[in-house]
Amino acid sequence: MTDERPGETTGVVVAGGRSTRFGDREKALAELDGRPMLAHVVATLSIGDGVVVNCRPDQRTAFADVLAGLDTEVRWALDDQPDEGPLAGLATALAAVDTDRAVVLGCDMPLVDADALAALRDGLDTADAAVPRTDGGPEPLHAAYRVDPTLTAARAALDDGERSLRALLGRLTVAYHDDVPAQSLTSVDTETQLQALDTDERAPD
Repeated sequence: MTDERPGETTGVVVAGGRSTRFGDREKALAELDGRPMLAHVVATLSIGDGVVVNCRPDQRTAFADVLAGLDTEVRWALDDQPDEGPLAGLATALAAVDTDRAVVLGCDMPLVDADALAALRDGLDTADAAVPRTDGGPEPLHAAYRVDPTLTAARAALDDGERSLRALLGRLTVAYHDDVPAQSLTSVDTETQLQALDTDERAPD
């Protein structure tokens, strides 16, 4: 990182996975309510000072095409070695961030709530990371991080052979949030889940 801007926030999207459970198409480009999930996520992350998208080099052109119409600055953090897992993708993305805070999302969370993200960002006043927690455990790809300590911890974990984002949290001071709305935490892993959400979105009240 260079020229860090204290107190400011960058949005980060981790989108380099193969999405094997989603079938033979790119999950980030699958549409909900007529818009790719990636575009939903990037638009919500516009609460910050630009967005960094981490992905494989072969994904960039298609991703850039669907984000071209958004009114936000998008920068790219491409995986030098694809398929190393989300921890490696996060480290690659944070290395491209020039603010001291980052709000991080997976590309498959199209219902994320901007107010929930703002609360997580504010939780960094007393911690290295602010992370939602549910009965299933922490949600490290719907979270806020201080960039320098998190990047240092991520690189150390990778050097030690770790690939888990939850292992990263064990190396940070974490403020857990148990009150993030369940809808905001919804991730879409399969076509069936996406179709169910699309039906819910279109259903009358």
